[in-house]
Amino acid sequence: MKSEYLRPFPPMPAIREAMMKAVQLREKGVHVFDFSSGSVGNLLFELSIFKNIRIEVNDELPVPLKIVADGIKSGILNSCYPLLRAVGYSPTTGTPEQKRWVIKYMRDVHGVPLTDEDTDRVACTAGGQQAMAASLRAIRSGTDVFMLQWDYSPIPGIVRGNGCKLRRVKMHDDLSLDVDDLKKKIIDKSVFYVSMPNNPTGYTSVEDLRAIVEVMRTKGGGVIWDAPYLFTIFELTPKTNPTKARFNKEAVENLRKKFKEVVEKDYDDICILSSLSKTCLIAGLRFGFTTANKQWIANMEAIIGRENLSAPTLSFITGAHILRMFLENPVTHEWMCEILANRITVLLEERIPLLLPKNGLYGALYALVKTPIEGTKIADDLLNKGMVTVSGASFYGEPVNAVRLSLVAVPWVEGDEKWIDSVRALKKALG
Repeated sequence: MKSEYLRPFPPMPAIREAMMKAVQLREKGVHVFDFSSGSVGNLLFELSIFKNIRIEVNDELPVPLKIVADGIKSGILNSCYPLLRAVGYSPTTGTPEQKRWVIKYMRDVHGVPLTDEDTDRVACTAGGQQAMAASLRAIRSGTDVFMLQWDYSPIPGIVRGNGCKLRRVKMHDDLSLDVDDLKKKIIDKSVFYVSMPNNPTGYTSVEDLRAIVEVMRTKGGGVIWDAPYLFTIFELTPKTNPTKARFNKEAVENLRKKFKEVVEKDYDDICILSSLSKTCLIAGLRFGFTTANKQWIANMEAIIGRENLSAPTLSFITGAHILRMFLENPVTHEWMCEILANRITVLLEERIPLLLPKNGLYGALYALVKTPIEGTKIADDLLNKGMVTVSGASFYGEPVNAVRLSLVAVPWVEGDEKWIDSVRALKKALG
């Protein structure tokens, strides 16, 4: 079945196709005479470049961080020792082995009913951002693309650059979706992009995602669910006027189960984007992944394959090792979630004027600060005082009295003193 909101099935770049076939044959145990590409790194594949590589993980690390460290160690060794695999080309959207770990993630975390052989329904990408851009560019030119009033700032530029029409949907004061506005604006064979948990508001709602999916189904459309923050959710208490944030593991696990239920009926027209960047504290490693129907994935692979002859080999090898370790013991996010909750609590205690959801749930790594005048002017003023924030306008689509704070740009130290000092300096600068 073809999705009319997507571009037609594209031809694969010939070199990329040949490289992938070589990898697939090797995986089957076939002796390959490879004349496919200009991967000069292959000349080193039979040479032992390093006499020895020794990496020791700090045994005193908390368990969540030790899992990440072990994954990085395993990935580096597999990439560089005893043979130097990291300098050669690798398939742009992942080897079959790497894709199978993505399949397991999408099956276990999101409930997509994939088999281990469904490698044409998943792709690895150089970070979640590449997955997001390729998923939007896979849409047929001229298609209407909807997004919430508050959402991730690069989306409008990518949508318009792809020849599509951007349409924003209203949100209520509590940051929830205005379903009536969506139903009034929606048209046939359109696409809805949504980050959930939302960047930049932190708003998290199973009900709103379900409403979007159901409305799009009635119109023969599709949904892009950008979901890298699914493991960075915590609670705000009390809901209406919170004074504290806390990480509740059991509550968050129950919430993820409800998100899985949303996908069960309509997974064939949902493109799910994710990464381990935030979950495993490896944003610089650039390893993202996605699942969608075959047409959507084929379009994305062609887009990426035309622009990048190879994946970032070291990142993909290491990322797949970390993904495997996360799936075997999914606790790497817990250490960070405790820190995130504490940092939001500090903002609340210092009475920083935050724009917060009213349903008691908060996700993502950011916070919106309400400002007395337009956010761009405040951001410029703060920059002159040595404080770097991002204006809310790029997320809202028009001038707005808000700036976005990152909750993770300040390094963590025991007691989180650097964060506390930064917040107090911000409070003083805001007057």
